[in-house]
Amino acid sequence: MASSRGPGRPRASSAATIHEAALELFLERGYDAVSVDDIARRAGVSRGTVFAYCDSKADALWVGLDAAIERAAAALEAGEGDALHRLVEALALAVEPWGSAPPTALRDAAAMGAVEALRDGAPARLQPLVDRAALALALERDALPESADAAVAPVAIVAAACAALVAWAGTPGRPAAADAVRAAIAPLAAASRAPDGSRG
Repeated sequence: MASSRGPGRPRASSAATIHEAALELFLERGYDAVSVDDIARRAGVSRGTVFAYCDSKADALWVGLDAAIERAAAALEAGEGDALHRLVEALALAVEPWGSAPPTALRDAAAMGAVEALRDGAPARLQPLVDRAALALALERDALPESADAAVAPVAIVAAACAALVAWAGTPGRPAAADAVRAAIAPLAAASRAPDGSRG
């Protein structure tokens, strides 16, 4: 008996297959024109399988970037040195696997019409990392995590890293991502330390 399945990839249920299918469609049709049903058809899976891995099509867009944020959080916890140094190194280590090749979602965001989706999704996705860094800094400075003394520098450093990566992704002959991030944020971290060294 012939299969009743429509065109698409062979049946698969991996996040990587769904992510790849989503990015292909975003590039072909534009982010706003692609539905979860379209992604499911291209991946050769059911709509329910897509939702098992992604709460929305935005999650499919963010897969590679979310992995970098998770690496940054783990590196921040495991790092050595003061909180700002750990944050700089965590952000650089998070993008080290990219080498000099940006992930598709970052490199082709404009072509996919996904710049707004990335910009709108960034605050919620990055906030837990910022909060962890602010807590570490607060402990060093004997301050509350939400105080300006602890909260401002992590926000500024993470925002600067994001801006540096966007610029890096659009630069021909780009250096390694980790080098671009360190170059952009290490001076900011140094400037955020107290002149007498009492803040780490």
